[in-house]
Amino acid sequence: MVIHRTGMTGKELDKIAEIWLTANLEAHSFINKDYWLSNYVAVKKQLGEAELFIATQGQTITGFLGISGTYVAGLFVDKRFRSRGIGRQLLDTAKRSRSKLSLSVYEKNKAASHFYIHQGFIKTSTEIDGATGETVFNMEWQKANHRGRFK
Repeated sequence: MVIHRTGMTGKELDKIAEIWLTANLEAHSFINKDYWLSNYVAVKKQLGEAELFIATQGQTITGFLGISGTYVAGLFVDKRFRSRGIGRQLLDTAKRSRSKLSLSVYEKNKAASHFYIHQGFIKTSTEIDGATGETVFNMEWQKANHRGRFK
């Protein structure tokens, strides 16, 4: 099940922040782990105020997608629940709520790049992330209307 929430607190926020940190450390081994650790407190605060789509299985949070307007700030799935379609389910829910989405993904995060391309995103530009020095692909998705044109 996917729920739409803003204003996370307590144990739910703790779990979301834990998923954020663990997933970033696992997916971005090419970035010094101190970068993620030093940003943890600030990101946890932002997550507590963010618009989130949260995947759950029973009472367990299995993943989440953070969104600001039409920008997907992040999509993270707990390692124990990966490869079960949760990321796609979260993204599909976000797509139903917007006619356009954009996001950024590190070039070296090949699994994520391929996932987003498979989900209909196209690469629109490339830039260097000033905080990490890594190359980032900027990507966009647009909902097609019934005539096959984009809105």
